Amino acid sequence: MDGPAHKLRKSGRRLWRRRAGRNPFVRLVLLIGLIWALGTVLLWRAEGPRNPEFDSFANTLWNITVYLFSGLDSGQPGTAAGRVIAIGVLALSAGVVAIMTGAIASFLVERRMGSRWKMPSAKLTDHIVICNWNDKGIPIIRELHADVVKRKHPVVIVSDDVEASALPEHDDSPQFEDVYFVKGDPANETILKRANLQQAHSVVILAEPAAGELADAKSILIAMAVDRLRKQVERGPWICVEGVAPQNVEHLDRAGADEIISASEFAMLLLSQSARFQGLGEVYRGLLTNTEETNEVYLVPVPSEFIGKTFVELAAAVLEKRDVPNPAILIGAKTQQGVMVNPRTDALAPFAEGDEAIVIAFERPDPLL
Repeated sequence: MDGPAHKLRKSGRRLWRRRAGRNPFVRLVLLIGLIWALGTVLLWRAEGPRNPEFDSFANTLWNITVYLFSGLDSGQPGTAAGRVIAIGVLALSAGVVAIMTGAIASFLVERRMGSRWKMPSAKLTDHIVICNWNDKGIPIIRELHADVVKRKHPVVIVSDDVEASALPEHDDSPQFEDVYFVKGDPANETILKRANLQQAHSVVILAEPAAGELADAKSILIAMAVDRLRKQVERGPWICVEGVAPQNVEHLDRAGADEIISASEFAMLLLSQSARFQGLGEVYRGLLTNTEETNEVYLVPVPSEFIGKTFVELAAAVLEKRDVPNPAILIGAKTQQGVMVNPRTDALAPFAEGDEAIVIAFERPDPLL
């Protein structure tokens, strides 16, 4: 029966093997040490009795060191066996240099990502979580952090493939200064908690390109995980999902998605509208782009003095108090009845607490009046 000391040593050896196996630098050092020691012993046995440059273990060790890091610039082996060993060491040294260069480059990249894009020590709140990553991710971040956006939410990308999410070409762009990474499966609740999802403002679930036709199925799993977590808090994040197939909209809705945006469906609708009314596509583009020259659509709280009053009364007040630098136009409302744009007079009940006005303006009017 093994004693406590033996078990402790055995456990220590297992722990060391696991850590060494995960650390590329430890593996690299072990490889160099193995080549160093084996080359020294073999060359000393082959050349030592006949070659004064290898007559001691110390001289042979020095020659092998030069072979590894410089080339055949030291002692010259005189026997056939010695030359074969020297050639083998030189060939292996070329591989070691390549491995070392790759390991250092990888370390620097990880260090860069870890220092700039690691989650801050204080828990993020009111941030936006992007689950999965595809070619729409960068434009989304650009819009969220556009210069004209006054209230910029931090962004946390949760992806199982961090390399696909890396933004090295945007290192110096201010729009990517408040972007962080959490590596892992976004359908895993533990991974989502690392992004402090329950305190997020909203969650964007992008379609995973690698999933192909099953992209919506993966998004459904993520939406279900997000929905379970947000139900544990009083007010969880809003869930927006990029839908791929229109027939899956109902399933995404049941999974907890608050909004399902289908790029193909939107493109079809925009194309049909532009075909009927020439130039209308530019109108939609302007409303969906955050720039100083364009208007955007905003949701703002209904002023407290208009609780119990009608949409027409609020519209008249907005028009009367039209702000010259940032003129706003009331176009609809989001109430318990749903979202209504340009509602008929009798279609919308008087405003209640929590209702929001839908306005078009150059900047978010805060307050509305």
